[in-house]
Formats: sequence, C-alpha cells, structure tokens
Amino acid sequence: MNPRRWVLVGAVGALLVAVSSGPQPWFNALGGAFRPPDFAQDLAAAQILIEGGNPYGPDFPPRHARIMREPVEKGYPYFPHPPFAAALGAPFAPFGLPAAAALWFVISLVLVFVLAAALVRISSAGNARQPGRRSRALICAAGMALLLWPPVLYNLEKGQFSLLLAVLVAFAYHLLRRGRDQRAGLLLGCAAAIKVFPALLAGYCVPRHRRALIWFIVSGIALTALPLAWLGPSSLVGFVAASDANVQYWQTWPAVTYSIYAAVARSFIGGRWASPLVHAPIAAHILLFFSYAALLVSMLTATFRRAADEHEGGQFAGWVILAVLLNPLSMGHNGALLALPIVLIAQSSRDDARVWPKLAWTAGVILVSIPRQTIFALAPPPVTAIQGIAVVALPMWGALFLFASSLACCTRGPIASSTQWSDSPTTSGASRRLSNDGRRIAV
Repeated sequence: MNPRRWVLVGAVGALLVAVSSGPQPWFNALGGAFRPPDFAQDLAAAQILIEGGNPYGPDFPPRHARIMREPVEKGYPYFPHPPFAAALGAPFAPFGLPAAAALWFVISLVLVFVLAAALVRISSAGNARQPGRRSRALICAAGMALLLWPPVLYNLEKGQFSLLLAVLVAFAYHLLRRGRDQRAGLLLGCAAAIKVFPALLAGYCVPRHRRALIWFIVSGIALTALPLAWLGPSSLVGFVAASDANVQYWQTWPAVTYSIYAAVARSFIGGRWASPLVHAPIAAHILLFFSYAALLVSMLTATFRRAADEHEGGQFAGWVILAVLLNPLSMGHNGALLALPIVLIAQSSRDDARVWPKLAWTAGVILVSIPRQTIFALAPPPVTAIQGIAVVALPMWGALFLFASSLACCTRGPIASSTQWSDSPTTSGASRRLSNDGRRIAV
C-alpha cells in the first residue's frame, strides 16, 4: 500500500468526522476563552491553596460554583487533580475567571503550535535539515491542522491541561531519542505530577532508559511534595479520596470516550448517565482486570523483547496510548496526547509490507477524531448499554486500533536501511540510529 495513500485516507477521514457537528466544536472552543469549567476547578483549588485551605475538602464545591457564577449545587463536587496541579494554577488565582481564562486560552493556543513544532521535528528526524522557511510553513500547517482536531478543540473548550501534557510528553520523547535522559525524565515527572496517568510511561523507560526513570520518579515526587509543605501530608489522603469519588461520579458521563473503565461501567454498572445491560459490578471489575492485564502484558512483552532502535517509536506510542486507555476518566480532551502516537506509528509503519497495521492506524485516526458533540447527538444521556459500546466508546475503539498498530511496529523484523543518520548517543551507547531508508514522513 502506498504510504502517502493510507496517511491521506486517515487525514481525510479524520477531517470528515471532525466536521460532522458543523461549527459547534469551534464555537464551544471559543467559549473556553471566558468560562471554561475545568480550568475554573483548578483556579478554585489554587485560590483555596493560597488561602491556606484544603482543595480536597468541603470548601471546594461552593468555591467552584462561585467562580463559575452558578448556584452552589452546580459546582464540581470534587477536585481530582494532584496537589501540583493546584500550585500550577496559583499564578492565575489573583484574577477573576474571565481574565484568567483568557490568559490560559492564549497560552493553550501557543501550546498548540509548540506541539506542532515538536511533531514536525520528530517526524522529520533523519532528514536533511529543512530550510527555515519551509520548516516554519510545516509547523504552521501542523498547528492549523491541530486546531481542526476535536480533542484539541475540546481541550480549549474546557481549559484543560491535556495540551500541556502532550507537549511535555512529545519533548520528552525527542530528548530520549537524543540521549538526554535526565531532561526527558524531568519532563515526564512533571507530566505525572500534573495528572497521574502519564506515570504509566515509566514502563517504557525501564528496559533502556534507567537514568530517565530515576529522574522521572524523583521529579514527580518532588513536584508533588512541594505543595504538601503548605497543605500538609494529610492532603494526599484527601486527594486519593476525592479522586476515587470523582471517578464514581463521572464514570458514566458520555464525554468519557477513551476510557476502557468507563465503557465497562456504562455496560455493567450504570449510573446517572447510563442504563447498564445488567447491574453486575463484580463482573465488571473482573473484566477490567483481565483487559488491563492483557494490554499491559502485551506492551511489556513488546518493550522488553524488542529494544532495537527502529522499534522505539512504536514502543513509546504504545505506552502513551495505554496511558489514555487506562485512565478511568479519559475524556475527549485527553485525545490530544494521541497526536504523538499517530505520528510515530505512521513513521514506523511506512516501510512495513503488511497491510493490516496501516488499516488499523487509519481506522484509529478516524475514530479518535469523533467530536463530543457528534457523540452526544447520536447518544444523548442517559445512554443505553448498546449506545455506550457502539457510539460513546467509538474513540476508545479507535485508540485500541492505534494500540494494535503500535504493537505491529514492535513485533516486525529489522527494518532494511540504506541510509544511517546520526543523533546524540543514548545511554546504552548507540551512536547511530537507523531510519526507514533515510526518509521520514510528516503527518
């Protein structure tokens, strides 16, 4: 299959599903510049933190409602983010929501183009250096493409941190490929301190990047501990309790589209936004255990058995996809982290003679790009069990297709190469890395 053809099919398919809700995702994204409810929760937590209170206590819901200028009962019931996330919102705390949200919206737009620059650089690794004007044009084109992508638009709408996480993870991968493990570990630790689920990327670092793993752990613990000097160690208990209660509250919400946990909960547990096929929570947790175990074992096996340089992109992509899939509340904005795996898998699969990984990649790109508005139109809450699996979980199925194609990248034979490209040596001593016949594609 012609490499450009299957990449083009995936891009066109993603664009078609992206416009399936018309201009509404863009209108909603622009609304995020003024009243993003998720950013308001981080702002509320930061204000409580500065005042010497506990964002994991009963003061949080009324503070969030006050910031949103909503009745008290409409405030978010829990603050589920780690203490460092509250500290991250501290610079915005002196401002009211409109000013703080506008500033974060501008920062988020900048992050879109920073992510685009990282993706362009990663996808063109091994090529001769692009002329400055052409490189800037590619970055602008990639940034505009991201601004058409529903996960990015949802991030802007809610004022979420997923774009920041995507940037941290993308630059961490770039640094790992250049042998700068200490810096990469610091970035990954920062990502895990903001949201817990990127901590799963430690699995990628174990076999080949031990130094990065050490800095990953140290920086994650240090950044988490900093706010504890103000909040006190007991706030960790409050964080765990609030996170668990938050999962139970939102697990059936139809915007939780990438999560395996949520798909199973809608089918076998149910709640305020879903009617289950049968109420069987024990069976649900057994199914989750075996599903998680199968995914983790397959990824760990691929990571430890295939540690050659030409498989690194597929391995890292697989771990990022797993982090999204295994997050129990993986909503539409978390899909922003899938931009890097999409590029890495396309890059690693271009010289693979097999057709099915390319078909899986194409289907995955299309399904993970379905807008939240389209899903709500097709399956308004409360959703039935069939709707939960066949409609709401379509992005989850797309992420699973991407995961399958990442495993395919890890399990094929050595890549034939006629051209070598040099990079900074890794800690394992490799000073030369093989590229796919010296060419890379930009997606």
